[in-house]
Amino acid sequence: MMSNEDRINPKGHLGGGGQEGKTIDLQGVAAFVGLVELLAQELGTSPGRIQGMLPNGTSFDELVGEISVMSQGFQRTITLFAKPKTSLKMSFHCAWLGGQGLEPDEHAVISGVEAHFLLDATVEQILPQGRALARHVEDCFGLMDRMVTLGQSGRLSSMSIPTAELEAFEQSEGGNLVKNYWPKTGPVA
Repeated sequence: MMSNEDRINPKGHLGGGGQEGKTIDLQGVAAFVGLVELLAQELGTSPGRIQGMLPNGTSFDELVGEISVMSQGFQRTITLFAKPKTSLKMSFHCAWLGGQGLEPDEHAVISGVEAHFLLDATVEQILPQGRALARHVEDCFGLMDRMVTLGQSGRLSSMSIPTAELEAFEQSEGGNLVKNYWPKTGPVA
């Protein structure tokens, strides 16, 4: 697909002019957007920003898509980077935020972890396995959630959870979380 700027010569006429037309791989763009939207849907959120870098004015050099997931005091972001016919790059960022009685400023970052992945496949090759990739992203976020609290043991030990919240959680779990152990011979009187 040629842009109008490529077909108009310096004198304002269509055609020739010695310039070679540049193309935009719309199938690649559609595959990238599809992957970002599929991941966002599987992660239970909406895609953030999706943008294309146009260094030469008419052809995409790189596409960037961002997905953010916020829950339980953690802000998780995955950013996908794709270039035509190159491997997909993913950048993960997990931040543990203040709030929930930990800090006066609820949006203050207490700690953060970052990870980068370079998959040895293009977006078009990965798209059919998008749901599997979403499960891997969830696993990465789970690992990062645990890692982001490392070095914060003083802060974790001072956390207090109201008894009412604990009781509400136990009731929502459909059974006792802690059960008494009875030997096979029966209860002791």
